[in-house]
Amino acid sequence: MECKPWYPADFNQALLNTFTEETLTELLGRPNCAPRFVYGVLMLPTVLKYFIREDPATDITKRMIRACVSGYMLYQISPKSPPVVVQTSNPHDTVQGMLVLGLDVDQRNLIYDFEGGLMNLVDVRAQICLKDSSLPCHDICSGRMIDAGMFAWHGSKEGLIPVESTAWSLDWFLKEKFYENIVNSQHRNMLDGSGLFL
Repeated sequence: MECKPWYPADFNQALLNTFTEETLTELLGRPNCAPRFVYGVLMLPTVLKYFIREDPATDITKRMIRACVSGYMLYQISPKSPPVVVQTSNPHDTVQGMLVLGLDVDQRNLIYDFEGGLMNLVDVRAQICLKDSSLPCHDICSGRMIDAGMFAWHGSKEGLIPVESTAWSLDWFLKEKFYENIVNSQHRNMLDGSGLFL
């Protein structure tokens, strides 16, 4: 996953975000705030805030970081559907996405409502890159594994379409009316608190 000029600014910010060990420790230390690994439309901060009912003015990107999970592959139900992940027997198969920290129980339950049904919540180890705060003038990173929850497909993979990449392309979704409605709803909510679709 990489930043692109046509991506929303908050998503590009989330892609560029790095944590220091201190920041990570603080985020992981929050009570009842287990991390979630997301790999589809919830990687977009505006969409995530909409579905977890977070204040649109909140900068949730400060709690998001690029991550990858091994032993899974991306699939789609149809060519224009958001992705699902399927566990594989190959530890070199990976899925790229975003690790979201600091989600409270209610927010995680809202993600469950959105992702549940055809998928199960599974425990995974997400790999992230931490910035070394002891060397502020240098861009030195170290890898770190974080225990997280992720939603994985629990049915047969027969009929699923393999995604030819380790990261799902958001480009078509960003052009959809559904995404436009979410963005407009979030803007209205910031202005008048209604958040209702027109």
